[in-house]
Amino acid sequence: MQKMGKGDKIIFWEDTWLDGDTTLLAKYPRLYLISCQQNQTIQEMGAQEGNGWEWKFNWRRHLFDSELQMADCFLKDVNGAIIQPHRRDTWIWKPDPSGQFSVRSVYHVLKGEELEGDDAKVFEEIWKLRIPPKFAIFAWRLLKKRLPSKENLRRRHMEIINASYPFCRNFDENEAHLFFLCDKILPLWWESMLWVSIQGAFPLNPTHHFSQHMNCLAKGIRDTRWRCWWLALTWAVWQ
Repeated sequence: MQKMGKGDKIIFWEDTWLDGDTTLLAKYPRLYLISCQQNQTIQEMGAQEGNGWEWKFNWRRHLFDSELQMADCFLKDVNGAIIQPHRRDTWIWKPDPSGQFSVRSVYHVLKGEELEGDDAKVFEEIWKLRIPPKFAIFAWRLLKKRLPSKENLRRRHMEIINASYPFCRNFDENEAHLFFLCDKILPLWWESMLWVSIQGAFPLNPTHHFSQHMNCLAKGIRDTRWRCWWLALTWAVWQ
């Protein structure tokens, strides 16, 4: 995330400079499309006047009535920003309280060490597996709910017209339904459980789902192979 100074290094629409992890482009895509200032920096979007900073927005057309409420929220977001003409823009590394980037903090994020108990154990087991890094990273994103499902995109204030899962169109597209509960996907899990003689209901939480299968088998080669199979099956569903 970037910390704003005078705003000459931060792209107004595309960089994360407001509170939170969402860009203005992701939060207000419709306003972005009608903006004449799509690639401009914050400093180019206004000017320092006698009473402080004043935004000077330039739109391709007048706003429709249906867009007024969205525009009002947009103005509230940007008007809360403080432009500091005599300070330069800087980067902030949010996982570390100091705001400074470090390899150690990245390691902690990837290992999931901010979690406790069983959740922390799950992430430790994933990173121990001898699998290609892209599969481990994919599993980490799945269990942390960081994949771009429609539900997650909507949570990040992106405009989603139809949030249903396109494979079945019966429920919203979230991790639990997409990977485990959809009528099109569920038979794959039932079949895989029969292979290793596991019985039980499926948890809704992906982390608990992995834990259930991780704890059902004896430790050893069979257990490790099953964890790899779990990752491979979720990867196949996503693809």
